[in-house]
Order: sequence, then structure tokens, then C-alpha cells
Amino acid sequence: MAVRTASAVIDVSVIVPVFNKGRYLSELLDSLRRQTSDSFEVWLIDDGSTDGSATLCDQAAASDARFHVIHQENSGWPGRPRNVGIEASTGRFLFFADADDWCEPTLLADLVAFADGHRSDVVLPAVLSEGHTYTTREPVLENAVDVDPREAFLTLTPHKLFRRSYFDGLGLRFTEEKVPLEDGQLVARAYVGGGRISRCGERIGYHYMGREGTNISYEPRDPSAHGNSVATIMDSARRLPEHADEIIVDLYRRKLLRYLGPRYLPDMPADLQSGYVDATADVAARFIPMELESTLTPWPRLSSRTARLRQPGISVALAQARADDLVPAERSNGHWFIGPVPADDIVVVRPKVRKDPTRGVRVVSRPEWVRISAPRLEYHIEGRVVAADTDLRPRGRLGGEARAVACWDDLEVPVTYDGEPVVVNRLRYSADDQGQLIVTGV
Repeated sequence: MAVRTASAVIDVSVIVPVFNKGRYLSELLDSLRRQTSDSFEVWLIDDGSTDGSATLCDQAAASDARFHVIHQENSGWPGRPRNVGIEASTGRFLFFADADDWCEPTLLADLVAFADGHRSDVVLPAVLSEGHTYTTREPVLENAVDVDPREAFLTLTPHKLFRRSYFDGLGLRFTEEKVPLEDGQLVARAYVGGGRISRCGERIGYHYMGREGTNISYEPRDPSAHGNSVATIMDSARRLPEHADEIIVDLYRRKLLRYLGPRYLPDMPADLQSGYVDATADVAARFIPMELESTLTPWPRLSSRTARLRQPGISVALAQARADDLVPAERSNGHWFIGPVPADDIVVVRPKVRKDPTRGVRVVSRPEWVRISAPRLEYHIEGRVVAADTDLRPRGRLGGEARAVACWDDLEVPVTYDGEPVVVNRLRYSADDQGQLIVTGV
């Protein structure tokens, strides 16, 4: 393994773990060759590639003295390659890039100049996320000498400039085991280490492609390990007591509750559904008291509340309701309105609502619904709802089919169990001028 020497001081060392990135690696290498900085080096750590990536690394090192390559047996995770690069490199600053991303020409020069000018220990570039299958935040295109910790924790990827003396002083190294979010754990420790966290972001500097299936650490997640990693990051956030609650609840929403949403949970195998529900419940028990949970917006709050029940079927039903564009409701003046949900009680139903010119509004459906009264589950059944009203007319227009999530208020609805009705009553549905659905008991 190469070791640091006492040769001429280099401003920044770029560390790149490489594993089977032959399709994309050339784009990164070309972008690094075009850097305007006159003082940088690139360390390519080949983690046992088998697709020709190793040859591309060798060619880069042979043709450009700024590029160096180390070949090692496959470790299966990016932590060890990055650590090997840290030990081999000599720069005053460290920058971590992924082999399938690319950089704008002024990236390194801009970051180093900003860090030197403001004595920054960590500098966040303006990152443009591309290639993701989910919606990402727009990059923040402005400089900040001191970034608010709550904003810093929104980005936990390692694509940042770190002052080596600060990095080494905190004893920062990447976890080398196959641990989800190992880079986020390190970045979180850097954020809470007492240094100056800045952003050099007047223009896009780094393009994060996020191609699924190309990262060393990309594989089906282990829910328990994922939850433990999120908890480790939350433990770091606790070292910032002024902002800890806001950071922790946001991490909970972004790193755990998202997997209980309609994009992920309904299509997971049953074992992963159960695993993610349990992992979320475990983290909630440690870090999310009820008063903190209540600050979440309605859907994440309901996902959290149902996860605490540790019954995956309920969480899946809620995710499917969300996928069907159903919306939570709240009570006002005796009516249920579309909007936020009371923290303790919900019932999910899927009524199909149609206007009947002779009978007002008629509702006929066979919904799956659940009543949740924290902290225990009371009902989870399939029922048939028939509600009709001969006196009330919609106050607004109600056309086609409407769907809603109605909340529970000791409200009896017709249901069947083994083919026999067990409760009989009626609901009234009407629509206001904005087309919102109003639900009242008869």
C-alpha cells in the first residue's frame, strides 16, 4: 500500500472507490482531468473490479501524474477503499467522489479557496442530484460561512471537502463492515465535531448520479441494520441539543418513514415489510416521543403511529390508502374535513361517492378499514358501507368518483363479518364549494 510522503504540499486529495464502474468511470476521470486547480491528486481505489474498471484506472495513472491507483481484493463495501485512499493521500483537504458521478471544472479550486478564506473544516458544494427514480431537493445555490446544522443534516452523502487536520483530529474513518449509511454516520460525526461547516454553492459543482445498482453498497437493505444506522446518526445529532429534536424527527421521516409509504412498502416481500415496521418502531421507541411525533405532517404521523403497533398488515393498508390518493381528515364543528388527522384516532375507508339526483348523495363500497386508538389496535376488518340521505343535497359540485379517508368518532358504519351484518347505521356525505368531502354521522 502506498503511504504518505513529505513531498510538496498538495491542496486536495480526491478519493474514489471503484468497483465495476466501467460504463461510467470515464466521465468522472475526464471531469477530474479538466479541473482548474493546480494542486490536487486523485486516488483511485479499485475494489477488485471485474469489468475493465481496473484497466481504466491503470490507464489514468499511466497518462497523468496526478492520478494514482491501488488495487485490492474485493471488500464489498465502499468504507475500506475510502480508508485506504485516506491513508495513501497527502492533501491538506480530502474530497470523496463516487466513480459514477462527475464534477464541474472549478469544483476543487472553488472549495479549497472557500475553505482557506473562511477557515472552514467541512465545505458543502452545490450538488445536483440526477438519475434518481425519486424526487430530490433542488440544490441550494448560495454561499454560507456557517451552515445551520438542521440544513447540514439534510445532506449526509460524503461528497464534501474535509480539512484533513479536522478529519484526523476527530479520528474519522469509514466503517468497513457492510453497514447501511456508513457514509452518513461519518458525515454526521463531522457535523457535530465542533468545526466550521460551510457551503460553497453559488454554482453547481458536483453531479450526483445515484444510479441504482452501480454503487458498491447498493443491495437489498437489511431493515434492522438500516434502523441501527439511522439510530447511530440520531445519536450524533443529540450532541446538538438546540436543534436535536428537529434534526432527529426529520431523519426519522426521511430515512425510515419513507419506506413505510406507498412507493416502497406495498411491493416489499412480507419479511421486509415486517422488518421495516419493526425497525421503525424500535427507533421510535428510542428517539421519537409522542410529542415529537405530533410535529410530523399527517401521513408520516399516521405511518409512525401504525408502525408502533408492529402489525405490518395495518401499515401496508395505510400505505395502500395513500397510494390511492386517499387523504386524512379532521373534525371541525362536528364535521370531518379533508386535512390533518387527530393524533390518536383514525379509520381508513375507501368509499366510492356518487351523486344521485333523486336521493342526494349515495355511497356504496366494500372498503378495507382500520380503527386505531393508540396504542392498541381495536379493529381490522373488511366491511360494506352503504350510506344514503334523502334530505341533504351537496352544497357544491360532486362529479365522478371521490375517495377519502374518514376518521373515527364513535361512528357506527354498516359492516359484515362472515356474511352477517354486525352494526347498522348511516353516514352522511356532502361536498362543499371547494369539492372537499364532509362526513357526518346521522
